[in-house]
Amino acid sequence: MDYKKAINKIVAQRNSRLSEARLLYLELLRADPELYETEKAIRGMTMDKIKGKDIDESALAALNAKKSEILKRSGVTKEMLDPPYNCKKCRDTGLVDGKPCSCVIKSCVSDGMTANATFENSDLSVFPSKERERIGKIYEIAKAFCEKFPSTNKLNLIFMGGCGSGKTYLASCIANAVSAKGYGVIMLSSFVFVNRMLKYHTSFDDEKLGYIEPLLDCDLLILDDLGSENIFKNVTVEYLFHVVNERMNSGKHTIFTTNLDDDMIRNRYGERTHSRIFGSRLGTGFALSDTDLRK
Repeated sequence: MDYKKAINKIVAQRNSRLSEARLLYLELLRADPELYETEKAIRGMTMDKIKGKDIDESALAALNAKKSEILKRSGVTKEMLDPPYNCKKCRDTGLVDGKPCSCVIKSCVSDGMTANATFENSDLSVFPSKERERIGKIYEIAKAFCEKFPSTNKLNLIFMGGCGSGKTYLASCIANAVSAKGYGVIMLSSFVFVNRMLKYHTSFDDEKLGYIEPLLDCDLLILDDLGSENIFKNVTVEYLFHVVNERMNSGKHTIFTTNLDDDMIRNRYGERTHSRIFGSRLGTGFALSDTDLRK
C-alpha cells in the first residue's frame, strides 16, 4: 500500500466512525423528547452567542449539564458520540506538517513486532546462569537506547546469536518501547524485506514507491534475522546497502538481528554495507546467548 491509499484509508475510517456517532445521536434525539428539547435549546443559545447576542451563560451551562445527565441515564458515553482519535499525533488526518504521519508509514508494512514483548515482561532467568549478568547488561543498554531515542550515541544496534537466543524478543522489546513514545517503528524479517525490494525492483506501477518509502521514512527500522533471506542478483545486496545508507545519511536508526558474525556479514553483503552497519560511529554489536532458549 502506498502513502496516498494509506492516508485515504485512515481518513475514511475516521469519517465512518464520526458518521456512526452522528447516526447514534439522531436516533437518541428521535427516541427521547426531553433530550431533543434540551439539544434544541442549547443550539438556539449557541447560535445567539455566535451572532454576538448576550446570553445567560449559567443557563447554557445548566442545559449542557442536563444533556449529559440524560445521556448518562441512556448509557451513552462521550466516546460513543465523539470518537477519540486512533492517532493523536495526526488526529487521523494521516499528515503531520504536510508529511506522512508515523501511523501512515507503519500501516504500509506488515508488522513483525511481538505485542507482549516488553522489558517489564522480560525474564532473564531463562538464560543460563553463566550468561545472565552479561545479558542483563545488554538489556540495560537496550533500555537506555529506548529512553534516549532518538538522541542516542549510535544509530544502529546489532544483536547476534544462534537460533533461539532471544534476539527477536529483545528487538521487539525495543520496538514496542520506542513505538510507545510515539515514534514510527517498522519491524520485518529480512525475508519480507527482500521480497519488498524485489517487488520494488520489478514494478512499474503507481504503487512502486510504496514498497520502499516506509522503510526509508520510519523513525526506527528493525530487520530481523538478517542472513536468512535469498540472495537475488541486483536486489538483495544492492537494496540493503541503499536502505541502510539512506537511513544513515538521514540520521535514522536501524536495528539488526542475525545469526551471522561480523566477518560473515562482511563476506555476504560486502565491505560497503558492513561499514554502514558496523561503522565505529554508527553501530554497536552484541552477542546474545549461546543457548537455544526454546529448548
